[in-house]
Amino acid sequence: MVGSVAAGPARGAKDGFATLRLVVACGVIGFHAMPLTGDYDGWGWGQHWYHYGTLTVAAFMAMSGFFVMKTWERDPNLVRFWVRRALRIMPGLVVVVLLAALVLGPLVTTHSTGEYFGQSRTWSFLWHNALLFPQQYDLPGVFADNPYPAAVNGSLWCLPLEVLGYALVTVVGLLGINRRRPLIFLVAVPFGALLVVHVNGLVDLPDTVLLLPVNPLLQYLAIYAMGIAAWLYREKLPLSWWGVVVCVAIEVFVYPSPIADVTRAITVPYAVLTIGTKLPSWLCLPNWLTVASFGVFLYGFPVEQTLVWLGADHPWQVIGIGVPIAVVLGLGSWHLVEKHALRLRTALTERGPEPEPRTEIIPVVPAADPPTVELPALRPFYATRQGAARRERN
Repeated sequence: MVGSVAAGPARGAKDGFATLRLVVACGVIGFHAMPLTGDYDGWGWGQHWYHYGTLTVAAFMAMSGFFVMKTWERDPNLVRFWVRRALRIMPGLVVVVLLAALVLGPLVTTHSTGEYFGQSRTWSFLWHNALLFPQQYDLPGVFADNPYPAAVNGSLWCLPLEVLGYALVTVVGLLGINRRRPLIFLVAVPFGALLVVHVNGLVDLPDTVLLLPVNPLLQYLAIYAMGIAAWLYREKLPLSWWGVVVCVAIEVFVYPSPIADVTRAITVPYAVLTIGTKLPSWLCLPNWLTVASFGVFLYGFPVEQTLVWLGADHPWQVIGIGVPIAVVLGLGSWHLVEKHALRLRTALTERGPEPEPRTEIIPVVPAADPPTVELPALRPFYATRQGAARRERN
């Protein structure tokens, strides 16, 4: 029952983490279905639905911190790291933003086509969301009569957090914190400490920092840092299904107190890393399906909003119809966009094959013999030089 975190599944093996990512992405659709249909009470759960929603984002952040730190350690090159990260999220993001503004928007807006394309916010939607900072969630007249009219794709709000997580990994790598593992807690603890004093009203922090709400910013960066710590201590971290049970019990016990925002930084990373590592292969979804996870995240929210616009008024309707549609769109995103971007990523960050050792023969020209002394012939000697290069492991 107890084990340590594996570095990752073998090629071709079923992947518990990939399965978990797809399940969590579909869980985000379930969480959003409640407010998007106007059911803010969450089927009688009160604010419990919000707690479960934050757990889904926390799970993504914990897994990202774990695997992005792994990527840095495999190739700690600043430029190649950021090229890889950009080509992982930006192509899919740009396509979904373009489709929302130029295809979906004109179909569902309350404005005429000319008025829609004539408004500046139609075009600012493109660059604000493609650049991530600051984001724009609305399009002119789009979903204006829906119960939640303020956002076309509200899921995109956490992508700037993801990018800040990449920056955190960069700082950890450049400062060598990953080689002095205990120092990672000097990164994670301040986020958690600030969160504790903030949620308990002991310090007055601004509502937003870096254009993001301060409470989720502190919480999710603390979780990201704990994901990094899990990678650094992966060989010593004991994983147990009983540990997952304890984590769930802690979350149930502390909810709905503000301390739940703090305990989540420990319970969620432990739980998701245990499940991803120890999930039995017979419960793992096939790889051809799990590749849709990022696309499900990108397309789930606008799919739900569109279903509500078409008349779906119950969360189960939106979930039952929206999840299959989002999965299909996610598969399309993978095969038409993301897969090709990853091939480009490999081509751009590929470091040439390791050269064969090369030997150069350097003859030594003997000096002229003195006229009165016969010297033995000088023998040439050989000097060798060998270059070395590391081939990237993607």
